[in-house]
Amino acid sequence: MKHNLDSAVNLSGATSGNPLPWESALDSLQTGMCVIDANWHVLYANAAARRLGIVDERQVTSLSLRPLLSQARRSGRVRASELDVEAPGLGEPTAVSVRITPMPDGLLVVELQDISETQRLERVRRDFVANVSHELKTPVGALQVLSEALSDAVTDPDATERFAHRVQAEASRMSALVADLLELSRIQGAERTPEATAVSIDAVVAEALDHTRIPAESKGIHFSVEGQKGLEVLGSEVQLITAVKNLVSNAVAYSPDNTVVRLTVDSCRPSDSVTTNRTVCICVADEGIGIAPKELDRIFERFYRADRARSRSTGGTGLGLAIVKHIAVNHGGKVDVTSTPEEGSVFTLMLPERSTDVKQRLVRIGEIWI
Repeated sequence: MKHNLDSAVNLSGATSGNPLPWESALDSLQTGMCVIDANWHVLYANAAARRLGIVDERQVTSLSLRPLLSQARRSGRVRASELDVEAPGLGEPTAVSVRITPMPDGLLVVELQDISETQRLERVRRDFVANVSHELKTPVGALQVLSEALSDAVTDPDATERFAHRVQAEASRMSALVADLLELSRIQGAERTPEATAVSIDAVVAEALDHTRIPAESKGIHFSVEGQKGLEVLGSEVQLITAVKNLVSNAVAYSPDNTVVRLTVDSCRPSDSVTTNRTVCICVADEGIGIAPKELDRIFERFYRADRARSRSTGGTGLGLAIVKHIAVNHGGKVDVTSTPEEGSVFTLMLPERSTDVKQRLVRIGEIWI
């Protein structure tokens, strides 16, 4: 690097003439690069470094970076650390990995890497492991206690039968939890994403209702299905059946006996969409206990339960809605919810509609009574 770099390169990375090839190359990097002299003047900074708010005009603006620069200059050794940068317009502080390399003539080359997403994912991983451990600990502990009680009650047929039923219930609960964990792992990318194919929404709805027929019958709950027939989306039929089944299962689990769960399928153009693409909306409405407004933003989190006691009594794992959310994202869509406590909730799965030359006709599918 030339000693007169200070006069040759400005903050934007451009020279006195047209940008040099190496400047354009460095500006294309996701890693921030800075060259700083002994007076804290910035001789060069690429676009990534400027976006992080490390430099302003020709000065180092990050107060937490300056001590690291001083240590590297004094020791003459490479200095690596992590710091939080308060970058204007970026909201929360940005976590940045810093590597400082001393050069001749007191110059310092600084490499900067935004690691906010990496740290967020690490926090999610830790929370996930902690939650899984906690959720598995409960049924495992219950199985241990029940097995001991069952051994002590071998001479009492009534007690033996009662404990055996409890063991079966806890085993079923743990089996459901493991199954949902595996499903969530597959959806989040542990396995190769299946190739997208044309999926009939009619078939998805019919299959999802068939999966929830028995628990609905046991509570006297009826299904009402209406809307638009013949709609299609691109994606995985298996995943979409899982998503709709989870929404219907939730509606059945949290609804009083002898009520109605309504499914509506429509094609629409969302008001917040910037494109002309149409969306398939699958709405699942129940007459259940509803969800408090403060809970609405969190119900799609893994293991979050708005009513933990009620969820345990219904056998919920706390993963069903998280699975729905990830399936929606995998298909370029989203899931939304509106709810009124003690009146019911409406979950809407929105998916990009598969374009077709056939004009869809609005018809009523009719009511399906189980």
